[in-house]
Amino acid sequence: MKYRTLSLKKSVVRMKTKTVVEEEKIEETIRNVSKESFTVLDFIEVFRCMYPEEWEKLLGRFGLFGSKRRYTVTTYLSNRLDVYSQKPHSVLVPFTRYKEGKFKDYRKTSEEERKVFGSPWIAVYRKKNWLGCK
Repeated sequence: MKYRTLSLKKSVVRMKTKTVVEEEKIEETIRNVSKESFTVLDFIEVFRCMYPEEWEKLLGRFGLFGSKRRYTVTTYLSNRLDVYSQKPHSVLVPFTRYKEGKFKDYRKTSEEERKVFGSPWIAVYRKKNWLGCK
């Protein structure tokens, strides 16, 4: 659990902040994605089955693409996967963000994916190969 410190004049208040989806659930979902490399749409497919109550909470809070919201559930989970991939204990290869016109860890979306995701580009996350085997 993360902590945030607020200073209120002379007194200091320490508040607990909780992420919407715990990191353990992110990692467990990744482990259950059958593909070695995957998109947030693949992740969502598994997450929805594993954690239906959390999925409904996410939908209520963020909505899907097309629901007139800029920050959707796919955006939230993409960001969580990106941040998680940067951690030393992550089961993902660190994600390379878009830089200088290069889409290293992205691919173009299919027409079907674009209807759900909204963007012509989608991030591709890769699992670490712990045993050196494919």
